[in-house]
Amino acid sequence: MSDQAFQDDDLVYVDPETRSVRSVVTWDKDGNPESIAYKSSTGKDRWRKFFPWGSYRSMRNTFRLEGKRREKDGDLSLDEALPMFMEDRL
Repeated sequence: MSDQAFQDDDLVYVDPETRSVRSVVTWDKDGNPESIAYKSSTGKDRWRKFFPWGSYRSMRNTFRLEGKRREKDGDLSLDEALPMFMEDRL
């Protein structure tokens, strides 16, 4: 569904791993949003039981659904990061 354009006030489910919209929020007979069970492909987010949902605008800002992706710099160990930091400071 990522090729579909959403309005800012559309309610959507988001997949945090792929940073994409999973589907539009569906409602049960009582008028409550239905929960979609979350299954992680990488084994992360074991605490998460359901896909997060909200307005497209808030989910776009929270999970960075559009725009450039930043690479993670957290892969460096402390021994590798300190010399780089000291070079930048001098």
